[in-house]
Amino acid sequence: MVVSDEMESLCSPTQERLLPYTILDLTEGGHNICGRLLGDMGAEVIKIEPPGGSQTRLRGPFTKDSEGKLRSLYWASYNSNKKGISLSLDTDEGRQIFLKLVNKSDAILESFQPGYLDSLNLGFETLSKTNPQLVHTSMTPFGSTGPYAGFISTDLITSSMGGMPFVSGDEDRPPVRISFPQAELVAGSQAFGATVAALRHSRNSKTGQHVDVSEQIAVMWTLMNATPFPQLHGTDVTRAGAFRKRGPIDARHVFRCADGYVSMNAQAKTLDGFIAWMSEEIEIEKEILGFDIGKWDLRPDSDPNGKEASEFKKVEKAIEDFLLIKTKTEIFERALSAGLLVAPCNTVEDIRKSPQLEARSFWIDIYHPEFGKDITHLGPYMKMSETPLKVYSPSPSVGSDNEEIFKSLGIGKSEIEALRKGGTV
Repeated sequence: MVVSDEMESLCSPTQERLLPYTILDLTEGGHNICGRLLGDMGAEVIKIEPPGGSQTRLRGPFTKDSEGKLRSLYWASYNSNKKGISLSLDTDEGRQIFLKLVNKSDAILESFQPGYLDSLNLGFETLSKTNPQLVHTSMTPFGSTGPYAGFISTDLITSSMGGMPFVSGDEDRPPVRISFPQAELVAGSQAFGATVAALRHSRNSKTGQHVDVSEQIAVMWTLMNATPFPQLHGTDVTRAGAFRKRGPIDARHVFRCADGYVSMNAQAKTLDGFIAWMSEEIEIEKEILGFDIGKWDLRPDSDPNGKEASEFKKVEKAIEDFLLIKTKTEIFERALSAGLLVAPCNTVEDIRKSPQLEARSFWIDIYHPEFGKDITHLGPYMKMSETPLKVYSPSPSVGSDNEEIFKSLGIGKSEIEALRKGGTV
């Protein structure tokens, strides 16, 4: 297995390389997160796009560059810490160059339809002959085997087949999709872990392998607490929406407030805490002040019209009315000071201004030559005391590192120009 000498261009001289590997990334969409995570950990990730650019560059949201052209923030977010080359696999020259890259790399990441690379004579069996230690990670909607393997899908379809929309939304309304597509991102994140494990195995055993990641199964792993229900209870998990079952009643968990919404776990300490807060500022029914919330025993077989259930609904309604005159900030500050299980339903703008994230130096501004300005990025998803993860470079422009990468393969400037004119790069 080859460890690239080009790594220092992504890693600072004093930074220990947690993943000293060279990765070829041919993925699209949310699967790009796999290469991004590998790059954050120090791997040299080479993003390979068609000469006209990746389809992911057409995904929004967009911002205008210095010349007024629209540029994809989606692309920028998931392709930091990567170098970039343009290369067509549809030409003989392009395939030969790709095989040379494979010979010098440790892993490839791809999200083509099953069988596509085989049709180009670039499938795992062929590539493993070129590099026996190669890790080949595929991310597809349903995996490379089974009756649905060739089914053309979208994130919504794959999420639906994985069960996510069925458990999302209100019980008395149809299932709803997650607002921001998740299946590709979940699969890409799981592919990251699997690829790291396979690289470790390859280094120890000198044997590569094919890592076959299914979006459908990746989504199902997010529903682990729901999957045993049919077998154990004879019924599916029901959608709960803004509510959650507490014994025989539906306890509200999302409340409207003066400037948005808050989420609440309606356990005894939190309910008592809100009653205490309300009693400081408004008049509340004496009956509510007398409720012994800590002794409520609401079980599934309890009477939904019984004394305790009735008391619970009265407290819930009083809290619901009270929150309408309080802002998210006021509610959360009270929750922090009193130890209540309540938090704001943050908007993206709220998250951007979060003092918690600011204290952890989470947000990172990176200058993008392609955009002609700084772009704010999510920082590393975890902190490591001895080997901190960093974002070293912005997402590449189309073919930005062609000369450097192709030179390492013995391809000179004149040959690169000829390949460009022929549509290979």
